[in-house]
Amino acid sequence: MIADLRPFQRQFIRAVENPTYDTVAMSGPRSLGKTWIAAHVLTRCLTPGDVLHQPGREYILGAASLEQARLTYSFIREALEPTGEYRWIDSTTRLGATHIPTNTKLRAISSNAKTSFGLVGVPLVVIDEPGSLEIIGGQMLSDSLFTAQGKVGSKLKLVLIGTLAPMATSAGHWWYDLIHAGTTGSVHVQHFKGDLETWDRWPTIRKANPLTAIDAGFRAKLLEERDAARLDSRLKARFASYRLNIPSADESTVLLTVSDWERVTAREVPDREGAPVVGVDLGGGRAWSAACALWPNGRTEAIAVAPGIPDISEQERRDRVPSGTYARLVDAGQLLIADGLRVQPPAMVWDAVRATWGKPSLLMADRFRLADLEDAIGNGCPTEARVTRWSEAAADIRAVRKMALDGPLAVDHDSRLLLATSLSRAFVKNDNAGNFRLEKHGSNDQARDDVAAALTLAAGALEREASRRPRGGRYLGMV
Repeated sequence: MIADLRPFQRQFIRAVENPTYDTVAMSGPRSLGKTWIAAHVLTRCLTPGDVLHQPGREYILGAASLEQARLTYSFIREALEPTGEYRWIDSTTRLGATHIPTNTKLRAISSNAKTSFGLVGVPLVVIDEPGSLEIIGGQMLSDSLFTAQGKVGSKLKLVLIGTLAPMATSAGHWWYDLIHAGTTGSVHVQHFKGDLETWDRWPTIRKANPLTAIDAGFRAKLLEERDAARLDSRLKARFASYRLNIPSADESTVLLTVSDWERVTAREVPDREGAPVVGVDLGGGRAWSAACALWPNGRTEAIAVAPGIPDISEQERRDRVPSGTYARLVDAGQLLIADGLRVQPPAMVWDAVRATWGKPSLLMADRFRLADLEDAIGNGCPTEARVTRWSEAAADIRAVRKMALDGPLAVDHDSRLLLATSLSRAFVKNDNAGNFRLEKHGSNDQARDDVAAALTLAAGALEREASRRPRGGRYLGMV
């Protein structure tokens, strides 16, 4: 059966067969044939005499929902049903199969961690589209499966096949982190992706889509979509996400694109020099408070303060982020908790700013909460209110984008997870006059754009300071 596969498929299947690897993952764009590959692996597991077949064992197909699993299941059934040796379970609540002579079983599960705990005698699990698993259940499902691999006597092999879009778009999501770590130790990874710098060139598109070598119609379709994407940033974002496996977004509706962030994190982070400008976004109710320190040389650091009620795990569930994301921020000291309080006091934010960065050269805050902050600061440092009308907000956002694109914005390593988590929720709303401002996506202040908002305040303040300097002076640490 392996001789009929394409070279990249054979490489993947050989890794599945190789006992050195207990986790085998493939990430690629749509139309890579990933669902078919998942079905191929499980079909072999259910076929007597195949090296992947263990008589009397149960194999698992996991997906975000049973409906998502149904397509993979249909491929398996199409391949095996003509033999007449299988009993099939196909209802609205259950999908499964049994090879009657050997009592070897297949069971489909959705992203419910309860169904994955206690896997006994399961030699192999295939997860279809891990990045699309229900966000909390998906994290719990992955945790339970990886934990099952560590049980005494367990030889569970995980086969993970999917894209990075739409949920696994940044560091902190388990599927994103696994793919970007690459092949190491007992984990084998095949990652098909394009390059945003050359996104519209055919060699880049062909490398991410190896099936173009055998399908002229597919080649023509990709070129047609590419040509349309060249004229429309929204179509470019879709093309990058679905055809090049690069998590992306419409450049006009996000604060920073994925390529912007990669450019920022690739820069060397300079040392602290002098006092920073600090932007502060004070939250109330369910929102966090956040502070972002920006030095003239581009060094950027961030901290946040969350209410203590509800607890951090409940805030993760409510905000629909991968389980453990906020806990990691707490452990790293980037997220502070106002224990026992539903609203974090401004004094706690100021104390964190002063303890972390000393006295800022300027503290910039939204005018609606400046009085609260000034009461906490007293005469601690110069403060300024920012009127966040459309035009002012647009100027601050342009400052962030300019520093990200041209330099010198460089985020300290310890602050990257916090800022990346916030940037993934920082969306921009455009008006008819060409202005824009940050807009929360979600209800009850659930969108964690707080740190990104603080960054825009700080960047805007530095941009205005630079514009007031005489010609020939230093601009943001650059000559």
